[in-house]
Amino acid sequence: MTIPSSVKDVKIALVGAHTESLNQALSKRGYNTILLPTTHLPKGKLIKNVDIILGAYFQSAWPWFVIGKLKRKKTICHWVGSDSVLANQGLKRKLQTKIFSKFIDLHIAVSSRIKDELTDKGIESIELFHGSDIEPEEIQMPKRVGALVYFIEGREKLYGVKRVVEISENLDYIDFYFVGHFKPEKYKKKYDKVNLHFLGYVDLNELWPKISVIVRMTEHDGFPKIIVEAYSKGRYVIHNYPLPGVILCETNEDVVYELIKIQNDNVVNKKGIELFNKQFHYDKFLKKFDEICLSLYNPKKK
Repeated sequence: MTIPSSVKDVKIALVGAHTESLNQALSKRGYNTILLPTTHLPKGKLIKNVDIILGAYFQSAWPWFVIGKLKRKKTICHWVGSDSVLANQGLKRKLQTKIFSKFIDLHIAVSSRIKDELTDKGIESIELFHGSDIEPEEIQMPKRVGALVYFIEGREKLYGVKRVVEISENLDYIDFYFVGHFKPEKYKKKYDKVNLHFLGYVDLNELWPKISVIVRMTEHDGFPKIIVEAYSKGRYVIHNYPLPGVILCETNEDVVYELIKIQNDNVVNKKGIELFNKQFHYDKFLKKFDEICLSLYNPKKK
């Protein structure tokens, strides 16, 4: 087989979490990509002319890995966080991971934490952040501190919703904006406080001018895109995991202290913008993405 000189010389099929935005970003830059449906009954004809199948979120993508290898395609699995947790929950999940990992040529992990978790499962991987196709902009800070909190309905415990509500109790002068969930009215009724705003799904571009900081106190995390987007806007991130650029807070008291400090200082996080440009700009992602894809055709470079 001829070794491609550029990733743009091959056709890549994308499936699973976060791949819709990846498809858009790659397509507009001249990459040859298609989106595959998430299904347990994949149709081989959809990948007839495909060279590489990239699946993000193992549990969504494994059927495509199987049919892909049967049709002699290259396969990449991008582990995003919660899939590494699921892979270790119960005998069925563990067996599924063990069997279907054999159909994957190369594993990539969204963070060093996920890479370590995969290593514990006997899976070697390369670290690669999702990549966020945005350009940095310095937005003026709001006069009143706004804290952005993301959670998915039904997974409130994982995202620490109750904990953030507890943190907010003595901070009436700070607005907490909760996003990413369905039925915001349900949460407004449950947590009836004037400074708690449950917005559901919103355009973050419209919300950033109201936001000073992301507060993320989760039970488990990979490396969420929203953190990097916050850096690109000059916003801060309070997190209970030691990711690049975050203000590490392990206790509720730590969070309260840092929120008050952000309120008092009220200055744009210029170091966050610098970090974004240095480490998380999309050009950085693409460079490593290309290297990973091409390494499939030259195993010595993996």
